[in-house]
Amino acid sequence: RALRSDLPSSQNLSQDVPSTSDVPNRPIQALKHQAQQLARVVGGASHPRSDMAATSSGKVVLQRVHGAPLPTPEQDEISKMAKEEVHQATSKQVFMQYSNINPVFSKGLPHPADVVEAACLADVPLPPAHYNLWQSLPEELLQTGKLSNLQLEGILYACQRHLTILPDGSRGGFFIGDGAGVGKGRQISGIILDNYARGRCKHIWFSVSHDLKMDAERDLGDLGCYIKVIDGCQQLDKETKVFGLSSDFKEGIVFSTYATLVSSVQRGGHNRSRLQQLVDWSGGSDFNGCLVFDECHKAKHFVPDNENRSTKIAQSVITIQRMLPKARVVYCSATGVSDVKNLAYMERLGLWGEGTAYKTFQNFLDTITQRGLGAAEMLAMEMKSAGVYLSRGLSFRQAEFSSLKVVLSKEQIQMYDTAAHVWSELKKSLGVALSKVAAPSSRAWATFWGTHQRFFKQLCMSMKVPAIVAEARKALDSGMCVVIGLQTTGESSLDNELIQKDGNINGFVSLTKEILLRFINEHFPTVSQAEPVQLQDLWCVAAKDMLSEFVTKMDLPNSPLDDLIDQLGGVCSVAEMTGRKGRIVRGEDSKLKYELRDSEGEALESLNNAERSSFMSGKKLVAIISDAASTGISLHADLNVANQRRRLHLTMELPWSADKAVQQLGRTHRANQASGPLYQLVTTNLGGERRFASAVAKRLQTLGALTKGDRRAATGVEFEEFNFDTQYGRAALRHMCNAVVKGELLAGVELAKVIQEAGLSSDLSWDVCHSWIQDRLQEIDVLQGNLVREEAGDVSRFLNRILGLKVHQQNLVFSYFSECLATVIAIAKREGRFSEGVTDIVAKSIQLLGSPREVFTKYRLSHIPTYHTHVAADRGVSWEEAVEMARTATGQGSGFYHSKREQYRHQLHLLAIQKENSPLLFSIIRPNTGRSFYEETRSDLLLKYIAVTPELAEPGWRAQYESTKEHCIHGPSCKNASDCTIGSRLTHIHLLSGGILPLLSLLEVALSRNASKLELPRDARTLRVVRVQLDEGQRIIGVRYPLPLIFEVELMLGTLSRAQSSEANEKTETSDSYLPFVSKDLLVEPETPINRKALSRALNPPVTIRHFFQSKPSATHVDLPHSQAPSHVVQEPPGRGGKRLAPGHSNKQRKLDFRVATPTTTESPIVIDDYGSSVCTESRQLAPQGDSVQDLLTPKPKRCKETLKTVTTVCPVCAKELVMLSNLALNQHLDICLGLRKSSPPSPT
Repeated sequence: RALRSDLPSSQNLSQDVPSTSDVPNRPIQALKHQAQQLARVVGGASHPRSDMAATSSGKVVLQRVHGAPLPTPEQDEISKMAKEEVHQATSKQVFMQYSNINPVFSKGLPHPADVVEAACLADVPLPPAHYNLWQSLPEELLQTGKLSNLQLEGILYACQRHLTILPDGSRGGFFIGDGAGVGKGRQISGIILDNYARGRCKHIWFSVSHDLKMDAERDLGDLGCYIKVIDGCQQLDKETKVFGLSSDFKEGIVFSTYATLVSSVQRGGHNRSRLQQLVDWSGGSDFNGCLVFDECHKAKHFVPDNENRSTKIAQSVITIQRMLPKARVVYCSATGVSDVKNLAYMERLGLWGEGTAYKTFQNFLDTITQRGLGAAEMLAMEMKSAGVYLSRGLSFRQAEFSSLKVVLSKEQIQMYDTAAHVWSELKKSLGVALSKVAAPSSRAWATFWGTHQRFFKQLCMSMKVPAIVAEARKALDSGMCVVIGLQTTGESSLDNELIQKDGNINGFVSLTKEILLRFINEHFPTVSQAEPVQLQDLWCVAAKDMLSEFVTKMDLPNSPLDDLIDQLGGVCSVAEMTGRKGRIVRGEDSKLKYELRDSEGEALESLNNAERSSFMSGKKLVAIISDAASTGISLHADLNVANQRRRLHLTMELPWSADKAVQQLGRTHRANQASGPLYQLVTTNLGGERRFASAVAKRLQTLGALTKGDRRAATGVEFEEFNFDTQYGRAALRHMCNAVVKGELLAGVELAKVIQEAGLSSDLSWDVCHSWIQDRLQEIDVLQGNLVREEAGDVSRFLNRILGLKVHQQNLVFSYFSECLATVIAIAKREGRFSEGVTDIVAKSIQLLGSPREVFTKYRLSHIPTYHTHVAADRGVSWEEAVEMARTATGQGSGFYHSKREQYRHQLHLLAIQKENSPLLFSIIRPNTGRSFYEETRSDLLLKYIAVTPELAEPGWRAQYESTKEHCIHGPSCKNASDCTIGSRLTHIHLLSGGILPLLSLLEVALSRNASKLELPRDARTLRVVRVQLDEGQRIIGVRYPLPLIFEVELMLGTLSRAQSSEANEKTETSDSYLPFVSKDLLVEPETPINRKALSRALNPPVTIRHFFQSKPSATHVDLPHSQAPSHVVQEPPGRGGKRLAPGHSNKQRKLDFRVATPTTTESPIVIDDYGSSVCTESRQLAPQGDSVQDLLTPKPKRCKETLKTVTTVCPVCAKELVMLSNLALNQHLDICLGLRKSSPPSPT
């Protein structure tokens, strides 16, 4: 019921879908027969089921139910074999080397860095590529590797996706989810270049910072692209009523920040939103250019159907997409899907809405989030298979990860406990004061807990400073350099302290003290709100004064950022890349003072760039970055910079979200690096601080970025230990609170382990621990008296608030919570409900039976086809493998055994291996079914089996192994040999792959209805995403599903389709279980042909006054694809020739790569100078010229006049050869090419 209620389409499904009794049972019979065979073997179908008791390893031991008829030991063994499943293990290979096997991309060169892809995505092929990208890209880009093959792949599939029209009439969008170092900017530039070449000359590019405009221009310039980049909306403000907008700004790329998008400008006496300004510039709803959302996670806080709770940026991003339905949308972010709820603004992906299986985003969100990590991985796979999503990233194979746990000293613990006591007294006093003055309490308490969290976060940071300084100095001594990452700088507290002291600060400032004092001074109520005349309450005034006085005398640590910089050598040795304006520094006289960072009036962005240069050049070997510098700044060991020392990246302050964590960690790990970084996650031994790591780990696990994969082999550090904010964490917190209220220790939790983990005395009783835990939960408002609050399941709030408890108290509470969580997870695993994402089928051999066939073709809920794949897995263990297992086994009793009685004319054999920490438990390995899920006790084992030597066991083991390959354990004489699979080595596995998400509801309903009828084991009664690797090496990922139920779901789809058709004909209101059946294909537009003039404008510098009036002997042809340069145009060797204008900057010059040889015989070759004139290469002396405007700017080389008589001129716009036109005729021709006048024949020469 819980699963079915999660889905919008299954709310009333039980009323509309026939049960299995209403449809032919023929498909069910095959597996029903196996259940009947099992019942016959163990003594009848009516015997009670056996209970399963969990062990510490999560496996189960069968225990017989009292009063039930006891099966014989032999029947018990056959029963276990029937229930054995092929072994499944959590995938250890989370990342795989990215390989581009599509021959379409053979033109591009391999990417220069080691790139990987999530293993679940690597096993999913992209759709066929049919877009002709090569028409618009110059051959030079492909031959020189300016665009690698994986970047070309992203460009091609984005352009191909943009040809798709969604059912609601809008154009399909594309999501580039590549990580840092793959080249998202290059791919965006390539997409824009292709569209510009096809005549779409207006584009909009959003990003998080104005500084990234330089990166955009760099990426375009690297591709030899001269499309103008318009600097935000400010240049669009130059439009006037009389003259309109300058032609320079009528086309190109408007580069804008998200902050600009939500702003407005005063025009004509009224406000005009920037959003509307951009829509007007683009041409309105007919705009079909690129709409790029770079770093699109900035728009993640969008709440559908409740937009008042959405951020302004999220609302604006949604609005501009809806106002420009034909725009070619590109979402670009390395962290865009760190949480599925953050996809709400990505409407153009076509995952929900009209013509999809989900009417609203909320329906889609419920389907994914309530099914855990496996469903999220399925979503990513389906997006890739549909050609709407790519996600590659740099391998972390070179990087190493470790955790640094800072153990607090006695002095630090005393300081922390004092602070916790003060906050506890403040909370009590605030409650009394609010009641005395009759002030609104909700806002006051929200402010209290927010300030409480900031205080203890700063306190935790400050206590890490000594350990971080020690690690940094050790790294510097070993030849490394150090990068320290944090999120907040405490600038607001520092500014407030400046105001309080009139700018006279002569020492470090304690940010924690300032935070606490400011809350008391500004938010502790003293004035009564109940009386008509507001009077101060004397008790409140006295309490406020006492609290302020006590806090003033408290010993609290200094500002961690200023303290760090000072201890690591000061501002001369530490490069600070943060957003704060001022800091406390130590002067030449060793006195501390406050100074502005931008003392010379520089912008903060320029200061950060200068600090970055100091670090990359090696002048400073320590860098500190905050959230302000987490986007766009590269601090890796670049091979092109002087400082190539290995980076030690210390995370002093854990980010609030995985988005920021990935951005920050990506600063020191990028392409073209001399060595990978060493990451250290710095935490204290405070239980409450795990909250901050939990917030990161929760999303990183979905990202698959750092929580699994390569770093396991490097250090073995498991970041999953910090992840508590899960469905199991919430359930554990609720169970813990309920048990505390009842005064009970939660079943399955060992008190001794709780006390040991908390570091307390082992002689503590449960009564003492219970009293402490209950009082503390009441103190942090999780419990209200003996009642559990509604928000008791909020793990983030719980972990935030226990930070305010004394050290030993919060460690006890957290230790108890951790053990409750472990118990909840163990129960979920035992019952087959634990979601581990994609699991691997582990077998000796896996073979494909037949070819995958498409199913549900008549009734489709997705544009992605669904396929059924049938494989056979051999789970047997050969004699040689068994001998090796026995050789490495330890413990008394481990070895080979055979049954006391014969079964089906032969004895059963097994290998028993004693558990390490459980001398009475044994793991069981059989020759036909492999390692058993069930463990045996010593007494049960000896009841049925006899220990034998390997020599005696070998013949029987080999016989049992060989005979069960093609037959069941009953042998060839089995009456139902064609259907019976009990004890067979081969397990038949049926997988559904492709379009699965829209079918989840029906798949689950059919499975839950028929699980008992099919006698499915518990772990097979929920949907599992599995991966199989065939013997040939091919990998297949899909949902494991019983074969008979595939036919059942087909029947259910038919019934629903007929019911909906009947409702439509009768024009009645559709039920809640409505399923939108889709047509087979989406509408796809034809490709737009290449516009040669637009392509030429994109690949050649703009015509400017510096060379407009000069005769041009030649213009480059080779930049145009599939064209050859004229015979008199040859490539200039490197280091020679003139310069070529940089894109978007007419005053900058770049080298022209061509020299011109005239058709007639000349004594010396001619090259084109910086201004388009021909110059004799043998005579480079400068000679004054008085007949040109250019002489006012710079002297020019000596011209070879005799060669100018026969040199042809090539138009830089249309590339047409012109023979000796006059300046007037040349100007007329240029005007025609630029569209400034109607076509007319040029004037005579």
